[in-house]
Amino acid sequence: MVRNRLIATLVALILVCGLMAGASGAFAEGKHLNAAIYWFGTSLDPATEYDGWTTSRAGITETLVTVNENYELVPQLADSWEQIDELTWKLHIREGVTFHNGKPVDGEAVKKSFERAMSIQERAVTAAKLDSIEADGQDVIFHTSVLNAAFLASISEPLYSIIDVDADTDPKSCPIATGPFMVKDFEVDTFIEMESYDGYWNGPSQIDTVTLKCIADDSTRALAIQSGEIDLMQRVGANDVDTFKDNPNYTIYNTLGARTRIVVLNFGNEFLADINVRRALAASINYDALVMILGDTVGVAGAPYPSSSPYGYDTLDVQHYDPEAAAQYLADAGFADSDGDGYMDKDGNKLTLKINYANAAYTVMLEAVQAMSKQSGIDLQLNLVDSIMEMTQGQVGFDIVVTNWQVLSTGDPQWFLESQYRTGAANNGGHYSNPELDAIADKLAQTTDVDERVAVTIEAEKILLDDVASIYLVGETNFVLSSSKVGNVTPYPIDYYFLDAGITVE
Repeated sequence: MVRNRLIATLVALILVCGLMAGASGAFAEGKHLNAAIYWFGTSLDPATEYDGWTTSRAGITETLVTVNENYELVPQLADSWEQIDELTWKLHIREGVTFHNGKPVDGEAVKKSFERAMSIQERAVTAAKLDSIEADGQDVIFHTSVLNAAFLASISEPLYSIIDVDADTDPKSCPIATGPFMVKDFEVDTFIEMESYDGYWNGPSQIDTVTLKCIADDSTRALAIQSGEIDLMQRVGANDVDTFKDNPNYTIYNTLGARTRIVVLNFGNEFLADINVRRALAASINYDALVMILGDTVGVAGAPYPSSSPYGYDTLDVQHYDPEAAAQYLADAGFADSDGDGYMDKDGNKLTLKINYANAAYTVMLEAVQAMSKQSGIDLQLNLVDSIMEMTQGQVGFDIVVTNWQVLSTGDPQWFLESQYRTGAANNGGHYSNPELDAIADKLAQTTDVDERVAVTIEAEKILLDDVASIYLVGETNFVLSSSKVGNVTPYPIDYYFLDAGITVE
């Protein structure tokens, strides 16, 4: 017994964050991977803001269910589930899963992790529509406040990552979780030092240690992989793709992602309240030309959900370039170029709209949109700002905001539909409102059959496109770039998946 306690104490000491590595990356000998992503957040606590997206990318945390590279919902920490009734789900936690400190994961541990997230962030309550949770051995029973057909997809979001809430480390710097890699050291906006977890339930990684760096600028990451500072990186800038193509020293992995660049229109604006103006603006944009300008890093969007998803893209009348239609829409709205300055006006007011955006990398794209719209007589003025958060949440007035959204962040369409377009939703910054769309959102929330959910989603898309609720410019391609020494990399359409146990390094 004494010997066992001594062994347990030694193991615990070895697992303490920061003991075996520091900012210098001074690990024991073994296979080491240097990688980089473009955003860290403010901590490693998955329940804080969107910091769980970082811990998911890093392979530190996991959820009960996950979404694979084909948008399919598959088991992760839970190996089976059943819907008991409209408001009750029971999930079975797979046997043999342990936290990074060796503690077994059971229903009670999962319950505590969920309840902690719910106490920290309101989104953890509202996204899955949770009411209460019970634990029974390896089972965990979730009670929702309303029927939520997207419940399983909702809890695949990294916000719901399972951590040991009883661990004596601070989750902000060292969450004790279940993923293939465990934290050894962390510095905000700089690096995460990690080590392979030998007790990982799905088989330990062949990589012994990882240094994950935060390098926000696309070109700087590209230079870092060329210099040998890193061996693997997420996201490749448009100007850098050709540098690595057909180069035997690198491998580019890509898939059309679920992140779309979206023009958010303020329905409170006197011009944009007119559907003909919205339709004219959408028809004045040459979406194919945008892709030619931006290169392989994007694909044509024109609809709420990407063409790579199973939500009927090919059956929709997607937004497309039609300058003649744009001219007719503006004429129907009563606009004309009365003073010959090349811009449309009405009742003495020129058709001028200000585009607000916070990502400087969008400037080239928006300058092209500006030039295209000018051909239709619409005056778009670009305004690069520090933040658009207050605008997208409707706290500050605006004409137009250009941002990007993970439109299928859980592989399911419901969250984006509800958060962006439901009347009064927190992220409905444009104040879009359509009772028919609200009713369809309600219907989707109550539809469990997969094929029926697709059909209902297509109904919603048709309404959004007919209303020009937003303009969907381009879908971002998810690029992962590696040096030739790294192998077995999987590109995921949802970009909060990156490192996994299957990646190898020579």
